[in-house]
Amino acid sequence: MSIGFAFQVVWALLLVVLLLFTMAYAARALQRGRVVLSTGRRLVTTIESTALAQNVAVHVVKVAERYYLVGGGSAGVSLLAELSREDVEPYIEAHRRALSDQRAALGRAFARFRRS
Repeated sequence: MSIGFAFQVVWALLLVVLLLFTMAYAARALQRGRVVLSTGRRLVTTIESTALAQNVAVHVVKVAERYYLVGGGSAGVSLLAELSREDVEPYIEAHRRALSDQRAALGRAFARFRRS
């Protein structure tokens, strides 16, 4: 076994470990609260969901051009409040910017690997 082959094996293993940690981080972030950023394509869209207890969650839902806060559990779904666009849309835009920044950072990181 040559040194070059051993280096390639170690490099591949490190890359796989990095990908696993990245996927675990993304899964935890999605578990904390899901933000759907493609809200313009559907009539009804779940913007964000947060679990409060087992089988109990609150959801911000966009229906047409209105936003609602709904609670859901094993007993059913109920409307908690109607939210104003001024409250929700800056939140969505902030998440879109953060996602764009994360994509750019990942693109730069993977560009370094491609050059190698």
